Amino acid sequence: MSLQSFNTADWRSPSFANKGINLAAKCWFFMVLLGQAAFSMYIVAFYYRAAFGADFLSFNQVMPAGYIEGDTWGNFAVIGHVVFAALITVGGLMQLVPAIRNHFPALHRWNGRLYIVIAGVMSLSGGFMILTRSELVAGDSFGHTALMINGLIILVCATMAFKFARERKFVQHRIWALRLFIAVSGVWMFRVGMMAWLSFHGQPVGFDPVSFSGPFLTVLNITTYIIPLLLLEVYLQAHARGSATQKLITAGGLFLLTLVMLGGVIAAIFGMWLPRI
Repeated sequence: MSLQSFNTADWRSPSFANKGINLAAKCWFFMVLLGQAAFSMYIVAFYYRAAFGADFLSFNQVMPAGYIEGDTWGNFAVIGHVVFAALITVGGLMQLVPAIRNHFPALHRWNGRLYIVIAGVMSLSGGFMILTRSELVAGDSFGHTALMINGLIILVCATMAFKFARERKFVQHRIWALRLFIAVSGVWMFRVGMMAWLSFHGQPVGFDPVSFSGPFLTVLNITTYIIPLLLLEVYLQAHARGSATQKLITAGGLFLLTLVMLGGVIAAIFGMWLPRI
């Protein structure tokens, strides 16, 4: 589209709005791809190395009470949770790549089944850790409750995504699969949101870094475990049957969200993940 034709009518044309919302979604996805790939590398470099080297005590450098001598089931839950974290992160990204879905349908199906199983295992193991090792999971009771709710949402989304795939109702399956991806990404989004906040202020503001509680964390728990799902619904509605204006507003919101999260991703890479690799 040339600058000469870039006028008010173009802004309100359906084709321009469709291009805008599609471009915004692609930018958001590539930002997530960058951030979750870096997160996966960190998990492999730190936790996998420790797990395969039987150096489980090193978990305690990052996770308070991550490994407790003699607590077989608790340790098993923690180790399984972190080992599966990289697999589910990479697997989720693969499910969203159209080229894989279109040209390698068998890989998409089997990776999807594995993704659903791991999502269920991680939700249950995460809930088990919160119930049995509350000191392991940073935050107050509100944060723990938010994590438990997120785990339940993951189980519901995984069940529905699998159900519609089995019934070959692929439109509904795609919607529930996207919901599942957002729900599974909640923990990652929490880290990104935290680092974006810290990089903006340069110090802890609105929460106590020792007790890991405060009004900012209360808001962050809501915005990373509930709000993203609501934003997904807004995007799906606007993309499917929204007016040109609704699509452009949604695209603008997505671009803004992408910029904020990109700042958090960069801060997390250099301030949290790289130093531990």
